[in-house]
Amino acid sequence: MTTVGIVGLGKMGQAIASMLGNREDLKSHSFHRISPENTGILKSCDVVIEFTIAEAAPGVIRQCLDLGIPVVSGTTGWHEYNLESILSYCKQKQGTLLYATNFSVGMNIVFALNRKLAEVMSDLPAFKPSIQEIHHVHKKDSPSGTAYTLIEDILTRHPHYTGFAHNPGGENFQDDKIPVTSIREGEVKGFHQVAWSSGAEQVTIAHEAFDRTIFAEGAVMAALWLSRQPRGIYTMKDILNI
Repeated sequence: MTTVGIVGLGKMGQAIASMLGNREDLKSHSFHRISPENTGILKSCDVVIEFTIAEAAPGVIRQCLDLGIPVVSGTTGWHEYNLESILSYCKQKQGTLLYATNFSVGMNIVFALNRKLAEVMSDLPAFKPSIQEIHHVHKKDSPSGTAYTLIEDILTRHPHYTGFAHNPGGENFQDDKIPVTSIREGEVKGFHQVAWSSGAEQVTIAHEAFDRTIFAEGAVMAALWLSRQPRGIYTMKDILNI
Protein backbone atom coordinates (compact mmCIF):
# COMPACT_ATOMS: atom_id res chain seq x y z
CA MET A 1 0.00 0.00 0.00
CA THR A 2 1.42 3.39 -1.04
CA THR A 3 1.88 5.95 1.74
CA VAL A 4 1.56 9.60 0.74
CA GLY A 5 2.73 12.50 2.88
CA ILE A 6 1.26 16.00 2.62
CA VAL A 7 3.35 18.93 3.84
CA GLY A 8 1.42 22.19 4.19
CA LEU A 9 -2.17 22.29 5.38
CA GLY A 10 -3.58 25.35 3.69
CA LYS A 11 -6.62 25.08 1.44
CA MET A 12 -4.90 22.83 -1.10
CA GLY A 13 -3.17 20.68 1.50
CA GLN A 14 -6.44 20.14 3.34
CA ALA A 15 -8.23 19.27 0.09
CA ILE A 16 -5.56 16.67 -0.73
CA ALA A 17 -5.60 15.26 2.81
CA SER A 18 -9.39 14.92 2.67
CA MET A 19 -9.22 13.19 -0.70
CA LEU A 20 -6.55 10.75 0.47
CA GLY A 21 -8.51 10.07 3.64
CA ASN A 22 -11.32 8.67 1.50
CA ARG A 23 -9.01 6.27 -0.35
CA GLU A 24 -8.96 2.76 1.15
CA ASP A 25 -6.08 1.75 -1.13
CA LEU A 26 -3.71 4.40 0.26
CA LYS A 27 -2.24 5.54 3.58
CA SER A 28 -1.46 9.18 4.27
CA HIS A 29 0.21 11.44 6.82
CA SER A 30 -0.30 15.20 7.06
CA PHE A 31 2.26 17.72 8.32
CA HIS A 32 1.99 21.47 8.88
CA ARG A 33 5.78 21.55 8.46
CA ILE A 34 8.77 19.23 8.68
CA SER A 35 10.38 19.07 12.13
CA PRO A 36 12.75 16.75 14.02
CA GLU A 37 9.70 15.35 15.84
CA ASN A 38 7.94 14.13 12.68
CA THR A 39 10.90 13.14 10.48
CA GLY A 40 10.48 9.48 11.43
CA ILE A 41 6.88 9.44 10.20
CA LEU A 42 7.92 11.37 7.08
CA LYS A 43 10.51 8.69 6.25
CA SER A 44 7.72 6.10 6.13
CA CYS A 45 6.14 7.89 3.16
CA ASP A 46 6.70 6.58 -0.37
CA VAL A 47 6.12 10.05 -1.82
CA VAL A 48 5.43 13.53 -0.46
CA ILE A 49 3.21 16.29 -1.85
CA GLU A 50 4.18 19.77 -0.71
CA PHE A 51 1.75 22.69 -0.89
CA THR A 52 3.31 25.23 1.45
CA ILE A 53 4.23 28.85 0.67
CA ALA A 54 6.79 30.29 -1.72
CA GLU A 55 9.26 31.12 1.06
CA ALA A 56 9.13 27.61 2.54
CA ALA A 57 8.86 25.39 -0.54
CA PRO A 58 12.57 25.21 -1.53
CA GLY A 59 13.53 24.19 2.01
CA VAL A 60 10.81 21.53 2.18
CA ILE A 61 11.89 20.10 -1.18
CA ARG A 62 15.53 19.95 -0.04
CA GLN A 63 14.55 18.20 3.19
CA CYS A 64 12.61 15.54 1.28
CA LEU A 65 15.48 15.05 -1.15
CA ASP A 66 17.91 14.74 1.78
CA LEU A 67 15.73 11.92 3.13
CA GLY A 68 15.56 10.22 -0.26
CA ILE A 69 11.79 10.71 -0.56
CA PRO A 70 10.27 11.50 -3.98
CA VAL A 71 8.53 14.87 -3.78
CA VAL A 72 5.75 16.55 -5.75
CA SER A 73 5.88 20.34 -5.47
CA GLY A 74 2.70 22.30 -6.11
CA THR A 75 3.63 25.57 -4.43
CA THR A 76 3.88 28.52 -6.79
CA GLY A 77 5.79 31.78 -6.53
CA TRP A 78 9.25 30.26 -6.03
CA HIS A 79 10.10 28.88 -9.48
CA GLU A 80 11.27 32.15 -10.99
CA TYR A 81 13.86 32.64 -8.22
CA ASN A 82 14.87 29.15 -7.04
CA LEU A 83 14.06 26.60 -9.75
CA GLU A 84 17.55 26.19 -11.18
CA SER A 85 19.16 25.75 -7.76
CA ILE A 86 16.50 23.19 -6.74
CA LEU A 87 16.94 21.22 -9.97
CA SER A 88 20.71 21.25 -9.44
CA TYR A 89 20.26 20.09 -5.82
CA CYS A 90 17.96 17.26 -6.94
CA LYS A 91 20.55 16.06 -9.45
CA GLN A 92 23.29 16.32 -6.83
CA LYS A 93 21.23 14.17 -4.42
CA GLN A 94 20.15 11.82 -7.23
CA GLY A 95 16.63 12.49 -6.05
CA THR A 96 13.16 12.36 -7.55
CA LEU A 97 11.13 15.53 -8.08
CA LEU A 98 8.00 16.51 -9.97
CA TYR A 99 7.15 20.20 -10.04
CA ALA A 100 4.19 21.98 -11.60
CA THR A 101 2.55 25.39 -11.49
CA ASN A 102 -0.85 23.81 -12.13
CA PHE A 103 -2.07 20.20 -11.70
CA SER A 104 -5.26 20.60 -13.72
CA VAL A 105 -5.36 18.31 -16.76
CA GLY A 106 -7.23 20.98 -18.71
CA MET A 107 -4.71 23.70 -17.88
CA ASN A 108 -1.84 21.47 -18.95
CA ILE A 109 -3.60 20.99 -22.30
CA VAL A 110 -3.76 24.80 -22.55
CA PHE A 111 -0.01 24.95 -21.78
CA ALA A 112 0.60 22.67 -24.76
CA LEU A 113 -1.66 24.75 -27.00
CA ASN A 114 0.08 27.93 -25.82
CA ARG A 115 3.49 26.56 -26.77
CA LYS A 116 2.29 25.57 -30.23
CA LEU A 117 0.46 28.85 -30.80
CA ALA A 118 3.55 30.87 -29.82
CA GLU A 119 5.58 28.97 -32.41
CA VAL A 120 2.96 29.68 -35.11
CA MET A 121 2.74 33.36 -34.17
CA SER A 122 6.51 33.82 -34.34
CA ASP A 123 6.02 33.89 -38.14
CA LEU A 124 3.02 36.25 -37.95
CA PRO A 125 4.31 39.50 -36.39
CA ALA A 126 0.98 41.31 -36.82
CA PHE A 127 -0.43 39.26 -33.93
CA LYS A 128 0.48 40.54 -30.45
CA PRO A 129 -0.03 38.50 -27.26
CA SER A 130 -1.64 39.44 -23.97
CA ILE A 131 -2.32 37.38 -20.85
CA GLN A 132 -5.03 37.79 -18.24
CA GLU A 133 -5.37 35.81 -15.01
CA ILE A 134 -8.10 36.08 -12.36
CA HIS A 135 -8.00 34.52 -8.89
CA HIS A 136 -9.63 34.83 -5.48
CA VAL A 137 -8.68 37.70 -3.21
CA HIS A 138 -6.65 35.41 -0.90
CA LYS A 139 -4.07 34.46 -3.53
CA LYS A 140 -0.68 35.90 -2.60
CA ASP A 141 1.48 35.53 -5.72
CA SER A 142 0.84 37.85 -8.66
CA PRO A 143 1.13 37.04 -11.50
CA SER A 144 0.11 33.49 -10.69
CA GLY A 145 2.54 30.62 -11.15
CA THR A 146 0.37 29.39 -13.99
CA ALA A 147 0.66 32.77 -15.70
CA TYR A 148 4.45 32.59 -15.33
CA THR A 149 4.43 29.26 -17.16
CA LEU A 150 2.38 30.78 -19.99
CA ILE A 151 4.78 33.74 -20.15
CA GLU A 152 7.95 31.63 -20.14
CA ASP A 153 6.61 29.31 -22.84
CA ILE A 154 5.92 32.28 -25.13
CA LEU A 155 9.32 33.87 -24.41
CA THR A 156 11.19 30.69 -25.34
CA ARG A 157 9.28 30.28 -28.62
CA HIS A 158 8.75 33.82 -29.90
CA PRO A 159 11.99 35.74 -30.57
CA HIS A 160 10.40 39.20 -30.49
CA TYR A 161 9.49 39.14 -26.79
CA THR A 162 12.08 39.64 -24.05
CA GLY A 163 9.92 39.83 -20.92
CA PHE A 164 6.54 40.92 -19.62
CA ALA A 165 4.86 44.03 -18.25
CA HIS A 166 2.62 43.39 -15.24
CA ASN A 167 -0.59 45.45 -15.21
CA PRO A 168 0.98 47.91 -17.66
CA GLY A 169 -0.11 51.48 -18.29
CA GLY A 170 -0.60 52.35 -21.94
CA GLU A 171 1.72 55.36 -22.04
CA ASN A 172 4.93 53.51 -21.07
CA PHE A 173 4.26 50.16 -22.70
CA GLN A 174 7.22 48.52 -24.47
CA ASP A 175 6.48 46.57 -27.63
CA ASP A 176 8.83 43.69 -26.75
CA LYS A 177 7.05 43.01 -23.45
CA ILE A 178 3.98 40.78 -23.06
CA PRO A 179 1.21 42.65 -21.22
CA VAL A 180 -0.01 40.57 -18.26
CA THR A 181 -3.07 41.58 -16.25
CA SER A 182 -3.76 40.11 -12.80
CA ILE A 183 -7.17 40.50 -11.16
CA ARG A 184 -8.08 39.43 -7.62
CA GLU A 185 -11.80 39.23 -6.92
CA GLY A 186 -14.25 37.21 -4.87
CA GLU A 187 -13.61 33.47 -4.64
CA VAL A 188 -12.63 32.84 -8.27
CA LYS A 189 -10.89 29.45 -8.42
CA GLY A 190 -8.73 30.37 -11.39
CA PHE A 191 -9.07 31.81 -14.89
CA HIS A 192 -6.24 32.16 -17.44
CA GLN A 193 -6.43 33.52 -20.96
CA VAL A 194 -3.88 34.08 -23.71
CA ALA A 195 -5.03 36.28 -26.59
CA TRP A 196 -3.18 37.08 -29.83
CA SER A 197 -4.62 40.11 -31.59
CA SER A 198 -3.75 41.69 -34.93
CA GLY A 199 -6.26 44.51 -34.44
CA ALA A 200 -8.45 43.05 -37.16
CA GLU A 201 -8.92 39.62 -35.55
CA GLN A 202 -8.04 37.74 -32.38
CA VAL A 203 -7.15 34.16 -31.44
CA THR A 204 -7.84 33.21 -27.81
CA ILE A 205 -7.14 30.16 -25.64
CA ALA A 206 -8.43 30.04 -22.07
CA HIS A 207 -9.03 27.82 -19.07
CA GLU A 208 -11.35 28.30 -16.10
CA ALA A 209 -11.42 26.18 -12.96
CA PHE A 210 -14.78 25.77 -11.21
CA ASP A 211 -13.71 23.46 -8.38
CA ARG A 212 -10.42 23.17 -6.46
CA THR A 213 -10.77 19.39 -6.43
CA ILE A 214 -9.28 19.27 -9.94
CA PHE A 215 -5.97 20.49 -8.51
CA ALA A 216 -6.08 18.01 -5.61
CA GLU A 217 -6.93 15.16 -7.98
CA GLY A 218 -4.08 16.13 -10.28
CA ALA A 219 -1.60 16.34 -7.40
CA VAL A 220 -2.58 12.89 -6.11
CA MET A 221 -2.35 11.47 -9.63
CA ALA A 222 1.12 13.02 -9.97
CA ALA A 223 2.26 11.61 -6.61
CA LEU A 224 1.14 8.06 -7.38
CA TRP A 225 2.73 8.27 -10.81
CA LEU A 226 5.99 9.63 -9.38
CA SER A 227 6.18 6.88 -6.75
CA ARG A 228 6.59 4.37 -9.61
CA GLN A 229 9.24 6.26 -11.56
CA PRO A 230 13.04 5.97 -11.53
CA ARG A 231 15.02 8.81 -10.01
CA GLY A 232 14.90 12.02 -12.00
CA ILE A 233 13.13 15.32 -12.56
CA TYR A 234 9.63 15.38 -14.05
CA THR A 235 6.75 17.71 -14.89
CA MET A 236 3.09 17.19 -15.80
CA LYS A 237 4.15 16.94 -19.45
CA ASP A 238 5.74 13.58 -18.62
CA ILE A 239 2.52 12.23 -17.09
CA LEU A 240 0.19 13.48 -19.84
CA ASN A 241 2.55 12.92 -22.80
CA ILE A 242 1.99 16.45 -24.14
